[in-house]
Amino acid sequence: MKLRASCLIVGLASLVASLQQQSLAQTPAAAATRLTLTGAAFICANQVETGTCPNAEFDPALGSIQNPQGTWAANVSLPDGTVVSGLRLCGNFNEDGSSITATLDRTPLTAASGFASPVAMASVQSAGASDQTQCFKTNLISDATINNAANQYYVVVVVPDNDGVIFTTVQILY
Repeated sequence: MKLRASCLIVGLASLVASLQQQSLAQTPAAAATRLTLTGAAFICANQVETGTCPNAEFDPALGSIQNPQGTWAANVSLPDGTVVSGLRLCGNFNEDGSSITATLDRTPLTAASGFASPVAMASVQSAGASDQTQCFKTNLISDATINNAANQYYVVVVVPDNDGVIFTTVQILY
């Protein structure tokens, strides 16, 4: 009886070791991590000043804000200590001479006097007209390490007054 129990224990240990090796062999390589902000994440900014947001609406079928003229902002929540490596702006940019800009901003939580001023960490702009969805990316990031104890982070997208420029997504790569 003791021999059978010993064989059973050895057999189970061998099976567990084999399954662990197989599991490790099937683990895929780590992919680039990114935070994706769809148009649904953005709120209209400067509405009183520009009056441009009332005509905008998020279209779930297309995943974009239709008629998005104006300035839009979205909160960014990344883990403390994360190092930002890129900023991507995606959309359908189909109007000659017009482009939109996405900027990742950092604002200190405290200020010696008045309100703290935002500092641009990265900015990317669309270019050219094309009736296709495309992305524009920058890897130029200043002060790329996230410090949530000292700063707040958000993305601002500025869309000119036209109807041929639509953004679908802003991605922060880290």
